Amino acid sequence: MMPHLLSGRSNLRSHWRRFIPRRRPKVVVPNSTGYSQTVRSVEDANKLIEHHRLLGVPPTKVEQQDYYRWQVILQTPRAALAQVQMDTHKHGYHNREKRLYELIEFNDSFVNYVLATPHVQLPGLAERLKQEMNAFCKKLRTPMFSDEQYDAIARGLAREIAVYRTAKYHGFGVSITSRADDAFGIDLIITQPDTGKVLNVDCKTPAAFRHRMEDLVQHDRISEAELLKGDSQGYLTVMHRRGEEYIPVTLFCILPDRLGEISDFTFDEPEKLKGVLNTIFMSVR
Repeated sequence: MMPHLLSGRSNLRSHWRRFIPRRRPKVVVPNSTGYSQTVRSVEDANKLIEHHRLLGVPPTKVEQQDYYRWQVILQTPRAALAQVQMDTHKHGYHNREKRLYELIEFNDSFVNYVLATPHVQLPGLAERLKQEMNAFCKKLRTPMFSDEQYDAIARGLAREIAVYRTAKYHGFGVSITSRADDAFGIDLIITQPDTGKVLNVDCKTPAAFRHRMEDLVQHDRISEAELLKGDSQGYLTVMHRRGEEYIPVTLFCILPDRLGEISDFTFDEPEKLKGVLNTIFMSVR
């Protein structure tokens, strides 16, 4: 009987081992204080995002680059889930404003990371970042952007970043807007140094530019003649209203035929943007 009993115990131990819970995944994330924290869930990631925010943006460019890189990575799971919900429920759903805010916050961190990165490190940056985001989500077993979603985000932000970097290179005053300004659809505020004139710029793809103008015509905001003028010149300034506040916003079509291609968040032919911006400023009173 004894051998049989030992065999039973052995089988029992083997049986129980099957039900030992798997260890929770974890990612060790450094923070700006020099210490590290372990992230085991989306909740941990969200807490660390807030912790980083309370600590504030580090003073040096090198530290800022690492700070924003980790902000992008930590924000990826909730931003990817928000994107899925936005795509699935196009006509609204519970907590839509919160999800939209999370996407905007992710985009802000992405832009800040690119702008904090030295020019020589920009080639391949989007792909490297995507790999890090994917690895982080995989370890936490959370959603990640699809290839199509990530490509759309990276390309869309690349246009805004390329305009920012090139305008700054040519001596224009440039600033990224706050979320309050973004309520008007403004991506960038560009100032002409010689005149002090200001443009509130909303960067658009050719398709989005045309769609926006058609929408404005449909709502009697602009005329058909103004639409044709915008099509011809590649930009159109319209008045936006929020409550009692009015502000001019320049819809700016980022058309490769007119401005050149964008590679690694930079225009291949930067002189073209300078000429177009000066032309737009001539229309500003």
